[in-house]
Amino acid sequence: MKLLTVGALMSFTAAASHAAAAMTGEPHGYVLTTGAGSWTPAIATLLIATLFTTSGLYALAASGRIAPMPLMEPVIHGITAIYLIRGLFVIPQLLGYNLFASEYDVNATDLWLSAGILAAGLIHLAGIPSCR
Repeated sequence: MKLLTVGALMSFTAAASHAAAAMTGEPHGYVLTTGAGSWTPAIATLLIATLFTTSGLYALAASGRIAPMPLMEPVIHGITAIYLIRGLFVIPQLLGYNLFASEYDVNATDLWLSAGILAAGLIHLAGIPSCR
């Protein structure tokens, strides 16, 4: 299995978890089903899920599993860079700094999430040479 196929699966998993969070109201405390609260977090989360889905499709295309997509090489490089930059947030988190919400301590979920994103970036990075 090509590494970018694994990267695509990671992107699709992230997309599914964001879509589920938007529909159930977890983990951010908003609820779509009862109409309580603002729709803004749910819409933002669904947009993020769409970006992850698009990332997964580009990774599949770059791995040769589906037809090539427009601007495939620069887009897959951009996706890889975003994953790596976001994944590197694990470094300040290991030092106890929560970059997203300074009033909260870093917890195990924050660390695992950043480590997983860094892993996705490294998998994409290692898989890029196979898409040329």
